[in-house]
Order: sequence, then C-alpha cells, then structure tokens
Amino acid sequence: SLQNSGTAQVFSLVAERRKKFQEIINRSNSEANQVVRPKTSSKWSAPGSAPQLTTAILEIKESILSLLIKLHHKLSGKQNSYYPPWLDDIEILIQPEIPKYSHGDGITAVERILLKAALQSRMNKRIIEEICRKVTPPVPPKKITAAEKKTLDKEERRQKARERQQKLLAEFASRQKSFMETAMDVDFPESDIPMEITTAEPQVSEAVYDCVICGQSGPSSEDRPTGLVVLLQASSVLGQCRDNIEPKKLPISEEEQIYPWDTCAAVHDVRLSLLQRYFKDSSCLLAVSIGWEGGVYVQTCGHTLHIDCHKSYMESLRNDQVLQGFSVDKGEFTCPLCRQFANSVLPCYPGSNVENHLWQRPSNKSIQDLIKEVEELQGRPGAFPSETNLSKEMESVMKDIKNTTQKKYRDYSKTPGSPDNDFLFMYSVARTNLELELIHRGGNLCSGGASTAGKRSCLNQLFHVLALHMRLYSIDSEYNPWRKLTQLLEEMSSQLGNEEQQPEVPILYHDVTSLLLIQILMMPQPLHKDHFTCIVKVLFTLLYTQGLVALSVKCNEEDRSAWKHTGALKKNTCDAEKSYEVLLSFVISELSKGKLYHEEGTQECATIIPVAWSPESMEKYLQDFCLPFLRITSLLQHHLFGEDLPSCQEEEEFSVLSSCLGLLPTFYQTEHPFISASCLDWPVPAFDIISQWCFEINSFTERHAEQGKALLIQESKWKLPHLLQLPENYNTIFQYYHRKTCSVCTKVPKDPAVCLVCGTFVCLKGLCCKQQSYCECVLHSQNCGAGTGIFLLINASVIIIIRGHRFCLWGSVYLDAHGEEDRDLRRGKPLYICKERYKVLEQQWISHTFDHINKRWGPHYNGL
Repeated sequence: SLQNSGTAQVFSLVAERRKKFQEIINRSNSEANQVVRPKTSSKWSAPGSAPQLTTAILEIKESILSLLIKLHHKLSGKQNSYYPPWLDDIEILIQPEIPKYSHGDGITAVERILLKAALQSRMNKRIIEEICRKVTPPVPPKKITAAEKKTLDKEERRQKARERQQKLLAEFASRQKSFMETAMDVDFPESDIPMEITTAEPQVSEAVYDCVICGQSGPSSEDRPTGLVVLLQASSVLGQCRDNIEPKKLPISEEEQIYPWDTCAAVHDVRLSLLQRYFKDSSCLLAVSIGWEGGVYVQTCGHTLHIDCHKSYMESLRNDQVLQGFSVDKGEFTCPLCRQFANSVLPCYPGSNVENHLWQRPSNKSIQDLIKEVEELQGRPGAFPSETNLSKEMESVMKDIKNTTQKKYRDYSKTPGSPDNDFLFMYSVARTNLELELIHRGGNLCSGGASTAGKRSCLNQLFHVLALHMRLYSIDSEYNPWRKLTQLLEEMSSQLGNEEQQPEVPILYHDVTSLLLIQILMMPQPLHKDHFTCIVKVLFTLLYTQGLVALSVKCNEEDRSAWKHTGALKKNTCDAEKSYEVLLSFVISELSKGKLYHEEGTQECATIIPVAWSPESMEKYLQDFCLPFLRITSLLQHHLFGEDLPSCQEEEEFSVLSSCLGLLPTFYQTEHPFISASCLDWPVPAFDIISQWCFEINSFTERHAEQGKALLIQESKWKLPHLLQLPENYNTIFQYYHRKTCSVCTKVPKDPAVCLVCGTFVCLKGLCCKQQSYCECVLHSQNCGAGTGIFLLINASVIIIIRGHRFCLWGSVYLDAHGEEDRDLRRGKPLYICKERYKVLEQQWISHTFDHINKRWGPHYNGL
C-alpha cells in the first residue's frame, strides 16, 4: 500500500507539471500572435476568424561553440576573455586532465565544455581558435551618475599628481647621486681606493656627451668636437719611489743625511746615461721611458663640454672683473658645473661603440698570422687628418701637454730639437699616467674593479691623442724592435755596428713596458683585441728571458754550473720551451761564451749577497720580476677595451693577471703549483731566438763586461712613494734647523724652511739665494717636484704648498696637547706630530689633489 501511495503521488506531480507547462505554451503562443502578424491579402482580417500564423526565419550565423564563447565573455564582463589553453601547452590535448567534479561557476563550466568539444574533434578545435581570433563587439559602458563621475575624476587627478611627484623626486635623486659621484669626491683616502664597478651592457649607439655649458647632448663630431675638462700638471711623484718599504727620516743631526741615489728617478737617469754612452742615441731613446721626474699627469672631473662653448666661457672669464684665484691668460679655469680647477680640454675622439665592441671579438688566427698583421699595420704611414676643428684641438692639447713640463724634463737627446725627443716624450706620458694610477690603487691590482681615480679616467681619450701624433713618426723597419722579437735575423753583425759607428741597443737591455706602449701607440686606432694579445705574448717572452738572465747574474758560479747541468738533461723533453730550468740552462750556456760571468774587475759581485736559491725562490723571483709589466698591461687593456679587472689574493695576482691577458692557456690545471713558464708562447723556436739575443750581449761584454752586467740587473720592485718621516716632538726639528746655515749663502736664514719630499734646507724669501729672479723655495719646487713643493716653515710650524705660479698655507701637522695649532710659535706650547693630518697631506701629494682641495691660493711672484 505504501508503494502504491508513493506511485500515485509521483503521477499527480507529473500531471500538475504538464498542466503548468501547457499554460506556459498557450501564453507564449498568444504573445507570438501579437508580435508576428499573419500574411493576408487584406489589411484587416475578418472579426471572429482564426488568425493565420507564419514563421519568420532570422539568420544569426551562430553555432553552439560561438554562443558558448560569447556567454563566457558576458559572464566574465571582459572582451576576448576566453583563450584556448592548448595554444600555450599542447600537452593538454595529448594528456587531458578534465576534473571529475561538476562544481564551479558559470565561467568554469563553459571552459570545461569548450575543452571537451576540442578534445572530441579537430574541427571543433579549429573553429574555436578561429572564433577567438575574431574581434568581439565592444561591451557597452556602464552608465554612471554625475556624482560618481565627479568622484572618479577627483581620484584620477590625485593619482596622476602622486605619480608626477614621485617621478620628479626620483629624477632629482638620480641627478644628485650622479653629481656627487662624478664631481665632489676628489679626495682619495686609502680606505676608499678599492671601489666597485658596475658592468654595463655594450652600447649599440655612438657615445653621447652632455655639454655642461649649453646643456645639449650629442656625439662628438669632426666639426663640433666635445672635450673632457682636464687638469694637466707636471709630477715627480714617481721619481720618489724607493726600493725599501720604510720611508726616509728627516735629518735632525749633522750625521744624518739623505742621498737621492736610490730613488727611482736617479736609477733611470743613470741607466739612460749609460746607454747613451755606448749605444746609438736614437736607439737609446726607444729603450727607456722618461717622466719619472717632470712627467705630465692628466686628470679630469668627468664633465664634458663643446670646444666652442669652452672658448666662449674663457672669453667671459677674461672680461670678468672679479678677483680670481687662477690665471685665465694661462688657460686656467674652473669647471662650469663642479668648480674643480682645470687648465685644458681633452677632445673626445668620435667613434661608434658598436665598432669598438666588434673589434674586441676574438678570432681563430694563429700567432704567426697576427705577427705579420701587426708588422704590416705598423708599417703603414700615418697621416694627420684634414684641417677640421677636431684635428686643430688635438694639436692644441698636445702643445698644452708639452708646455706643462719644463724643457729639461722632455729633452734627453744628444741632438737638441731631435724628433726622437717628441717620440720618447709622448709614449712616456702614457707610461706616467698608468704608473700613477697603479700607485693610486695601492701598488697592485689585487682589489680589482676601478679605483676612485679610475672612475673618472681620461686615459682612453689621451691614448687617441698620443696615438694620432705618434703615427706621424715612423720607425725604420730595419731597426724596428718588432723584427728582433719575432724574426731570426741572418746577419747580426750589421746590427752591432763597428768602431766608428755605435751599435743598436741589444734587445735584452730594452724596457719591456716601453716597448709595449710603442707597439700599441704605433698601431691604427681602434686597436683589435687579437693584435693587443699578440703583442703582449711576444713581449712576455722577452721579459721572461730578461728575468732568467738577471737571475743568472745574481747567483754565484757554483749555482750556475748546477743549473746548467740540470736543465741540459731535460732539453729534449716535449715541453722544454715552457720549462724555466731548461731555458735558464740554455741562457747560462749561451752567455758563458762571452765575458759576462767573468768576475775580475767587477764591483757588482762583491755587493751581491749570497742567496740559497731553491725552485720555489727562483719561481717567486721570476714572478716578481714580471709582475710590474703584467699590472701595467692589465690597466692598459682595462682602459682600451673596458674589461673589468678581477680581484684576487696577493699570492694569486700573477696567475689571475696572466689569465686575464690571455697568456695562460685555457686548459691549464689550476690545482697544480703554478709555474710562470706555462704562460710562454714563443713565436719562433725558443732556443734560436734566445741565442740571437744573447749574441748581442756577448758582443757588448767583450769590451765592457762591467757595464754589461750593470745594465742587465734591473730593479723592478719599487715601493710606494712617501714623504719624509717626521720626529714625534717638534722641538727636535726646531732646535736643529732654526740656527742651521744655508748651504748656498752660508748664512742663517731669517725664515728657514725644509722640503718634506727630499729634506733639502732652503731660505724662504731669501734674496741672498735668489737666482735669475727666482727665490730658493720656488726654484727648489721646480727642481725637486717639477713645480710642486711642500715646505715646513721652521719658525712658524706650518706647511706651505707651492703649485706652479701659486702657493697656499696648508696648515700644521704639529698640534699641542689639546689638538690645536700654534702658528708662529706664539704660545710656546709643546707640539706633537698628528699622524692623521700628515697622512692626509701625503695622500693629497700622491693623488695630485692640492689644487682641488685647498681653495685659498694666491700668486707668489717667484718671491718665496
């Protein structure tokens, strides 16, 4: 009975539903009758007659798939909201993962249906893709009221104002940061020397410069060149380097004296004089570098300007009646942006960075092919460019560089006015700037990156100017050192000269760093990276041979015979040309044919301290001998090609730099103890070329054995320059110097002073020691520092700085117990050395920043 009653209820519900469904159909039919009129011949149908219904077919051109996609757009409220998922991931069609659950919103349901349809048929998949490609009709905008519109406009204006404010603040912050980095940081304390360098992506356009006067940006061109604001100054800082770490002490008694014989400048002067005594003068000027005294140092604040804008700026300074601390007639001015002192503009050579980047790409050419290309490129005569504004400015800045230093510091030839002087001076300017940057980095490249000085470096532009002028000179191919380095010459006797004619300088007496700069600057610019690496590899073989020769000279006869025997046993091995034992044995056997090792009459042997040489100590000596060359070469590569300098530990510096320069083979195993000879890549058979080089030495030592040995022993480990070490108590200085007589006039000066660079005692403002209208302090600043002098005034305890035609009071490095100065010694308090102040003074001297940091300058009129 329960089952029958349940069945009856079901049937009654079905009957009710049918009844309601019939009512809905009847209602829809009546509505259709009102909308669709019957097609009759008469306008009005007869009353009471049944209406004749007709069907109107509307063509909508839609399918179930297109309707589903439009439904998806409508539910999401966005146009083109449906994107077929299999276009991004084809795996969906291969391994579909349709969820078995059926819950979700309408959008999810439509997506599930469309995916299932695409899985059923390729045609469905293609139709869905075509429908999605069509542009769907725009969704009508939502109607908003006037109040809502007013609120939205207000919010939109507020949002735009906030974005504009943030953009301006970000722009001001970036400008302030760049200005502080490039203009204000001119003091280089030692703690700030290692700095990070950001690696930038290679530019794909021409270099663009901003003129700080007119504000226009653009590349440097031949007609309107752009230049760097630079300061040219003569420097003798390099010449004060010594071979000992501890600085010399200021003499405070008659027994204490300072002799300049062990300075870098004195050693190089003696070497050049010795070479000019026995060899051809033109050849001697290619074998050394000058600039240790009176070299020209170029530094910049980093700002650029148009050359014509600079001329207008200088004209306005001449017409300015305000008292200035510099001489406009001598070309001096201050940077229009950062007000840093300057005296010249270095033109920027126009060029595309893309071209420079392409020239850095390595090629697969052999070293023999590259050697021929280098010789061919050096043989091409260089021509000065046509008369353009750029060429005129390059010629003008070269005159400024020459006039920066005195004539005696750039004229070393026996023949006055010889073009060899200009050639020597130009590549020595590059050497001076590279050596000074190395000193600013602490004497090595272990820190890597770029120092504060390197960040505003102008060496790339300077190299272009020097190379352009050096290409005007040509070295006779017969006497070009490149031939002796890469070729086996048949007739060596013609190179050695005769009794009437002096011979050429033997290749083993050449300074390798000087040869590097000559070879690089004689090449057309921009330089190809492969040619640079080829030159470095060839010169490293000469440098390593020089190290082996110097090592053989330093040891005694017993060690030489032992090494000669040990290396001869390994000469037939496969890697004999890359074994320092074999090469050293061969060098000793070749030089033994001459009189180099004959100890009679030589004073050098008595001064050489016996050393117990071991394989480790020999390897360290060779690495230390080659390291100065690798450092300068790495800096040169960094400036020419923009490659970063890697940081390393001090004991790894040789291997890291040799790898950076391409000397170390890529397959070299680093886990084994590093051997410097593995960097050798001989362009010709090693034993043949070494025999040729040693033959030149034997020919010279036949007549001058003592001088030949002295020229082979080169000091390469120069320490950083320092000022003289001062005593702790100032009374010690005062008691010795205030009654000391002058060595020139033999009188006690009224205002005595002492040079803190060399310790010379001079008369301040003394007319008794005046020479050719120059008082003694000014004259000594020109002889000792090439125009820069640092003097301690004995009766005032203050220091004065002389820079060219100007001077300033620097302050005192001696303070009382309360940390205060006692100028003119009026209070009579005991004074003690302030090491922090003295360190700052020394750092300003080394970094050549006296002109930038000290602002109270005045003309001295040669009266100090």
